Amino acid sequence: MNTKTYDVIIIGAGFAGIGAAIKLKLNGFSDFILLEKSSEIGGVWRDNTYPGCACDVPSYVYSYSFEPKNDWLNICAPQKQIFDYLKHCVKKYGIEKHIITNSNIITTKFNKSKSSWKISDNNGQNYYATLMISSTGGINEPLIPDIKGINNFKGTIFHSAKWNHSFNLSNKKIAVVGTGASSIQFVPEIAKKVLKLTLFQRTPAWILPRHNTEILESSQKRFKRFPLYLKFWREYIYWILEIVGLFRYPNSIIAKIINKRVMNYLKSSITNLELRKRLKPNYQVGCKRILYSNEFYPTLNLSHVVLNNTGIKEIVENGVIDKKNNKIECDAIILGTGFKIISFNHYFDCIGLDKRSLFKEFAVSGGEAYYGMTMNGFPNMIVMVGPNTGLGHNSIIHMMESQINYIISYLKNLKKYPKSYFNIKNNVQELFNKKLQNRLKKMVWSTGCNSYYLSHFNGKNTTLWPETSFSYRKKTKKMNISEYDIVKSN
Repeated sequence: MNTKTYDVIIIGAGFAGIGAAIKLKLNGFSDFILLEKSSEIGGVWRDNTYPGCACDVPSYVYSYSFEPKNDWLNICAPQKQIFDYLKHCVKKYGIEKHIITNSNIITTKFNKSKSSWKISDNNGQNYYATLMISSTGGINEPLIPDIKGINNFKGTIFHSAKWNHSFNLSNKKIAVVGTGASSIQFVPEIAKKVLKLTLFQRTPAWILPRHNTEILESSQKRFKRFPLYLKFWREYIYWILEIVGLFRYPNSIIAKIINKRVMNYLKSSITNLELRKRLKPNYQVGCKRILYSNEFYPTLNLSHVVLNNTGIKEIVENGVIDKKNNKIECDAIILGTGFKIISFNHYFDCIGLDKRSLFKEFAVSGGEAYYGMTMNGFPNMIVMVGPNTGLGHNSIIHMMESQINYIISYLKNLKKYPKSYFNIKNNVQELFNKKLQNRLKKMVWSTGCNSYYLSHFNGKNTTLWPETSFSYRKKTKKMNISEYDIVKSN
């Protein structure tokens, strides 16, 4: 059994965990391991392999700033390109030797007498860390809807995040539940093969066209030859997205511009007035996630594609019964119902000081942390992409890299205080979150729609950062040690 205490243990080998591992190594920290529950790295870009799966953020900003990629093939990269990019990064920076796969964490428990975390996995293995980093992400558990009779269906049923590639869609009758971010990508692809496609829509989404053209070989060569040009292009895209992000202010000029664009796009794409009416949301643009697709609306115009927004009453052996008691027979049901969006991984127990359970506390608060990273009562622990660090307009990679900067600063301070732990002061955390929630109340996400941005515990927005990602980077550049209690272990 392994009894060694590492300087750092990272849980999760997706974008966040891999980025943290690389930057630790680049900053001279080599005493770390990365624990991954699956057999290989990649996170969501390993798991999601449905047809048409791609990022809706431009590729040049959906990548590490320290490892820019000059040969993206598409403006918005498909799943395989992103997955290959992550594997490239792991290999280039020699992270493989630090990764332990098939390690599914069961419990994490802080020992204040040793100022360290005990991390136990499903293999009966215990690991010990001075600093524990959770980079498990918030979109790794598919959401299975609670529909009457869902287990009675005799055909094939699967979630888009667990795509059944062995199932032959050709000439089949297919029912798709949900018309969110995943569905609008795979629906146009499967519509080319199926006999009949019925989409069950609960809430329509505002959709903008996605400019996902192939990147010319000449552009790739230019980026390779002139790295500064690539850097400039990346910055240009970043700031354009930051400007677009001003839609979060309901009465802003940008919000009005986007509102006009989505309406014009809907009108120009859907000529059937009755169908257009059913596709028009009844909430402000940006209140729920804005989606991007060039193919979804045209697919709905096809004769063998039907949009059903009456709601699902139940699922029977050979089909779906809607709330008007119409029976839609189908050979397969595909669940495009998204994920359980969480502020912190709830698959394993996390026990801090005084036997405090993080998940019990999050059940009350809905998810609360200082800059989404540290929590009172859970010292020497940093969460990546934790509460209120998501973005509704730009690349999450920027937020991850800001958090990595904070981690490096935190670790350097820990080295100055051996056998000690840092506990964020409760009043600091409370004041930060009070100001944060007050600001969020003024944003478009609080204008009355029901979205995964809002906690089902108490209705608070525990998902999004209300300011620019640039401001987040500035505020998290260095750890302010005065905001923490420094406790020497016995």
